[in-house]
Amino acid sequence: MIEIKVPTVGESISEVTLLKWLKKDGEYVDRDDVIAELESEKATFEVNAEQSGVIKLIAQEGATLNIGDVLANIDEKATAPQAAGAPTKSNGLKPPPVIQQEEESKTAQQP
Repeated sequence: MIEIKVPTVGESISEVTLLKWLKKDGEYVDRDDVIAELESEKATFEVNAEQSGVIKLIAQEGATLNIGDVLANIDEKATAPQAAGAPTKSNGLKPPPVIQQEEESKTAQQP
C-alpha cells in the first residue's frame, strides 16, 4: 500500500484545497492517471497516481490540506479488472455479416 501525499507546489505555499476527486473510492487506477485536482492560492494543479492499483480516498473534497498530508492510498497489489466497455464473446450477439449488408444495398438500388 502506498500513500499519495499533497505534493510541494511552491516555496511559500503550505496548504492547498482539494477541489475534486477524479476517481472514485475503490476504483482501479493506472500509474500516472490524474486522480484529483488541488488548488493553492496561486494555481490549480492535478495529482497523478504514483502506481497502478485500487485507490482508497482519504481526504474529502473541499478540505484544506497541508503539504505532505495523505490524500489517498493505492493498493498496488490489486489486479486490474477486465475492461467494462470491451465486448465479450459470451454475450451471444454476433455482428451481421458484411456480405448480407452488401446484398441488401444492391436490392435497394434496383429499379
